[in-house]
Amino acid sequence: MKPNSFIQSLAQRTRQRPLVAAAAGLVVVLLIALALRPGTDRKAVSYYEVKRGDFLISIVEGGTIEAVNEVVVRNEVEGTARIIYIVPEGTYVKKGDLLVELDSSSTLDSVNQQQINVEKAQFSLIQAQQQLEIQKSTVDSELSAARLKVEFAESDLKKYLDGEAKQNLRNAQIEITNVVESLQINKERLEWTEKLYAKGYETKANLDSHRLAVSQSELRLEQANRALWLLENFEAPKRKRTLESALEEAQEDYERVRLQGERKLAQASADVETQRKTLDLNQAKLDRDKKQLEATKIHAPQDGLVVYSTGGGGGGGGGRFSTESMIEEGAVVRNRQELIKLPDVSEMKLQVKIHESHINQIRPGLPAYVVLDSMPDQRFRGFVARVAPLPDSSSRWGNPNLKVYATEVRITDRLPDVKPGVSARAEVVITNLADVLTVPIQAVTTLRGQQVAYLASNPPRPVPVNVGLYNQRFIEITTGLSEGDRVLLSPPFDTQDKDLGGALMAKGDEMPTVDSNQVSRALAPRNGVERGGPSAAFPRAAANPGTEGLGSERGANVGDAPTARTGESPRAARPEGERGGNFPNREEILKQFDTNGDGELDESERAAMRERFGGGQRRRGTNAPPADAPRPTPDS
Repeated sequence: MKPNSFIQSLAQRTRQRPLVAAAAGLVVVLLIALALRPGTDRKAVSYYEVKRGDFLISIVEGGTIEAVNEVVVRNEVEGTARIIYIVPEGTYVKKGDLLVELDSSSTLDSVNQQQINVEKAQFSLIQAQQQLEIQKSTVDSELSAARLKVEFAESDLKKYLDGEAKQNLRNAQIEITNVVESLQINKERLEWTEKLYAKGYETKANLDSHRLAVSQSELRLEQANRALWLLENFEAPKRKRTLESALEEAQEDYERVRLQGERKLAQASADVETQRKTLDLNQAKLDRDKKQLEATKIHAPQDGLVVYSTGGGGGGGGGRFSTESMIEEGAVVRNRQELIKLPDVSEMKLQVKIHESHINQIRPGLPAYVVLDSMPDQRFRGFVARVAPLPDSSSRWGNPNLKVYATEVRITDRLPDVKPGVSARAEVVITNLADVLTVPIQAVTTLRGQQVAYLASNPPRPVPVNVGLYNQRFIEITTGLSEGDRVLLSPPFDTQDKDLGGALMAKGDEMPTVDSNQVSRALAPRNGVERGGPSAAFPRAAANPGTEGLGSERGANVGDAPTARTGESPRAARPEGERGGNFPNREEILKQFDTNGDGELDESERAAMRERFGGGQRRRGTNAPPADAPRPTPDS
């Protein structure tokens, strides 16, 4: 239907039934009036009636389904490698199936080159071993020759000492004896010849011959004695020392040959050991290169579902902050990088993160219930298997003040065909309190350091309460309230009793001794006028004796130091209009004026806020002096 036709039809019906049209208009006006009604009127009925009953203490957190047992397949190729084939994600594989194939061209070249190096090392080792054998034979021959020289020298020395020396001495003695006897015979013959020559029986020639024979025998006796003296004093010692020197030289030569042989053998053995180690190193590198070549083809270590790694394994950072490329064909992966996970879907767990405000209530063994986001109408039983001892460091990137603890919830019920990575929620049951009083957690607030709940009376009245356990919605009330009491869901906002600065000291606590004058001087401006002085901040109070109490409480201690009379800071003790520019934070504003609970302030809620903190009230509460007051000077 066209708009013009609809308007004409509506106008015609209005003319035909004017009473119905008037009633409909009145209803519309009433609905608009109710919609524009100020928020303070609706807020008056926002209360909760205290009830008694069973109170389930539990914590609900969301997380991701993971397998309890899963095998992580990593890249074992050193350096980097490029993926040339990978099995599609979500495929069920059997043990031994090919999962990933990496580029093996450079690895194959390394294997071939290393095979050549191994063969060269084997040939060098054979040469070194043969050279060692040759060197052993040479050293044995040289040692044998040197040993023979020592034996010959020892034999010569022993031969001389036991034979030649004695024989030479005996020969010299025999020669002397022979000469002496010849001399005696020649002398006797000479005497007979002389007697016969005197009687004329011998010739002159025979007599001279016999005399010559005696003279020659005497000369031979002198020579024999001289030879014996030379033999005993020179020739025998010399011959003995010569043979002894030859023996010593042979022995030293044998020692030199032995040491040289040991050095040559040690050098040859070292060459053999060096070549053997070189061969072992080359063989080890060849084995490693072959292993690297085998690692370019990754096979499934067990049956399972193929899940690509998200890049968070191996300390790589993970998530969107990871610099690693996606797992796909053509991607370059580093050594020890996670490529594929093979989870065992027969046993699953849920990883959740518990806030630090609840972590003291969580312990291993607590029962839990898990609900999959894809199956909200079915829940599965489980239990808390592990609680991290330290906060999760990965959560600090987005919010440094957020402290959450990784908690593992083991699912005991058998899940349907659920793959890892599915989102789910876990409700950890801490305890179930029977017959206790509970109120919504927002109904309890802090007033002057004490927890209170506001009764829905006129005006609202705070009642001190003692609280017990709580969950994310309700809190247990141990004392202070009774069943049937009505408490406000949004406690009234009163800046006079509310500590907007978040102070840890409550009214009535024992205050430390602080010199307020020193604090005032520390907070004084640079122009010399003391910030806390009554004449500077409150000239009217200083000029009018009737306002002496106001000046002593709000003027002398205008800083953050606590006053001696009230025990709380004067900034918090002043009425809300005299707060000197302090304004409630966003949380308090929403708690006070957000009556419809949408988290934002609409026009009517803003109007109520402006009425509450109106301009006239702020002007009445200002610390500025009146217009007719004299202007303070630096001297004052």
